[in-house]
Amino acid sequence: MRVTEQQLRTVVLAQAIEHVDTERMLIGQAEIDDATRSAIAAARERGVQRVDVGDIVLDRTAAIVARASGRDAAIAALERPSVRLQWLARALPLAALLLGLAIDRIANAHRVDLLSAPLLLVLAWNLALYCLLAYRAARPPTGGERVMRAMPALCHWVCAPSARAGRRSLTARIAAQFHQRWFAHTAGLFAQRTSGVLHLCAAAWAAGIASSLLLRGLVVRYQFGWESTFLDAGHVHAIVTVLFWPLTALVGLAPFSLQDIAATQDFAGEGVAGSRWVWMYVGLLALVVVLPRLALVAWARWQQARLTRSLRIDPQDSAFDTVRQGMPSDILVGLQSSDAAQATALHGIVAWHAQQGVVHSAQGDRLRFVDAAGTADSQPVDAVLAWGSVPGGAPVPPAWQAAPLLELRWQEFAESWVLEPALFDRLGALLPRHQPALGRLRQAWVARNEERFETSLQALAQHLRAVASLSAGGGANDHAARYAQQVQALDAVLWSLHGHGAVPQGPAPSGPHGVPARKADGTAMVLGTSAGAAAGAAAGAKVGALIDIGSGGMTLGAGTALGALLGGTTAWVLRSFQKKGAAEEVLLHMAEAACTRYLVIAHQARVPMQDFAQLAERWRAEVTATVAVHGAALDGALKAGPAPADPLLPLLRSMLQGVLRRSFRPAAQGGA
Repeated sequence: MRVTEQQLRTVVLAQAIEHVDTERMLIGQAEIDDATRSAIAAARERGVQRVDVGDIVLDRTAAIVARASGRDAAIAALERPSVRLQWLARALPLAALLLGLAIDRIANAHRVDLLSAPLLLVLAWNLALYCLLAYRAARPPTGGERVMRAMPALCHWVCAPSARAGRRSLTARIAAQFHQRWFAHTAGLFAQRTSGVLHLCAAAWAAGIASSLLLRGLVVRYQFGWESTFLDAGHVHAIVTVLFWPLTALVGLAPFSLQDIAATQDFAGEGVAGSRWVWMYVGLLALVVVLPRLALVAWARWQQARLTRSLRIDPQDSAFDTVRQGMPSDILVGLQSSDAAQATALHGIVAWHAQQGVVHSAQGDRLRFVDAAGTADSQPVDAVLAWGSVPGGAPVPPAWQAAPLLELRWQEFAESWVLEPALFDRLGALLPRHQPALGRLRQAWVARNEERFETSLQALAQHLRAVASLSAGGGANDHAARYAQQVQALDAVLWSLHGHGAVPQGPAPSGPHGVPARKADGTAMVLGTSAGAAAGAAAGAKVGALIDIGSGGMTLGAGTALGALLGGTTAWVLRSFQKKGAAEEVLLHMAEAACTRYLVIAHQARVPMQDFAQLAERWRAEVTATVAVHGAALDGALKAGPAPADPLLPLLRSMLQGVLRRSFRPAAQGGA
């Protein structure tokens, strides 16, 4: 991700603040979270569908740094390039120029020495440097790279004393961390800037020396020549020829002859003729030092511009792991299945948890599902979920083929809401990068299920208290009619809670319906008689018809046995109202009927047809046994009353969770 230098500076400073200020003394965690949410909202306003770290990092870090800068002037200073360094970069070349001007002599204030050791040293140093630069250009040395890698450590060492000062040095520790991270990103840029300043200083120094020669020549009469104990005129002529070769070869100036050299031995030359020697020195300094150094300055400036344009941050880098774990994720999962009925059922499950087709967490995470046959099949997805009784079947769209594939059987996660968290567990293992977000989405999903389960329990408790009071006044047929109304009211609430819409209504049955008869001990027998036949009267037949209408649509998949079971258990309750002394037995069977109704409606269209008969038989046995075990507790809870805390709620929760855990394995312990 390409960034400007100022943007990079802001990002690095925000990272340093978050890394050092672990106790959140400078900026609180709530403010950091708010900056993250605001950045995400801004990204989505820009039309970003799937927000990633790269979409929010600039806005988020700018908000964090702005808050921290408003509270600490030193942090605000770190956000901007150092003014001292900027002035230093300007002052050093000027100082070098003034130093060159202030030099009184190259060897002597009144002499121009053809064999001046300082001049020869200046030229030799620059030529050696050019050779070194050429060598580095041809084969970059590892030493320079080690120097650049050592810059963060050097900065950390310089800042360490203040960083160890304790709590009051929080800003100093942030500064040390900032510089360490900053030099890690900009070591090359810093090296080019330093190189440019040093080359400019060298050019300014040489220009100062040349200017000093010219200016002093206005007021001083130079003596020019040479002297030596071991060298004669021939040797000096050879040295001068090589020394001034760049001027004679490139500019075309006439070289010094042997007679010119011999005439100046022991500094015999003086007067106006010495101006030629001065200009030769000035030209040599300009050609060998000033112009090459200025060219190197221009090269360093070009490199600075290139490196500045190429500044980047990698949103996938480990430095952003904390941001990535804390920020909401947009996860897109493609659905692949060949079972249309189960596809409809899955969309119903997702619809309960989704808003406008998107599952949200409190932190802003978003999870979307798209079908392989939908219009979104050309959009890349994070994972492909091949699901159903037999996963797979439909071809995977080309845009999805790079995504990891998760095969998940319907029985492993969709037969019951207690199994649904398995979807997030499996996706988390498949998508490690999205594990934190999937964990938060899982919590939101489970919390929504728990909320619905709690509301269902409240409806069951209210129903049981209402039907327990039916014995007060009226005859058996009146009790039966009122009970039928309570059952229909319970059905309506449960049906709506589980997203099935209105309770299905059908015609009154004209023939017998299978109902389970009861033994003397109250246990269920095989299906047999009808509700109307059991009542034996017109009123009883009418009530039985009402109940059958209320339960006729509650089938599981394509099966009808549980619908018949509900009608039969309710009919048994109606028949029991006509008996005397059966209040306790009626209460237990009403609890059985209520729990069974919840199980049926909560798992509407979830269980495949081939598993239905076995599950129906298990529920019949589980509910009967569970209610029998908790019969005394149920009776006591009903007599205790609903206030202030209804004792029926924890009792019903324990009973139904036990049935669900034993019916669906492995099952999550979370709520529905």
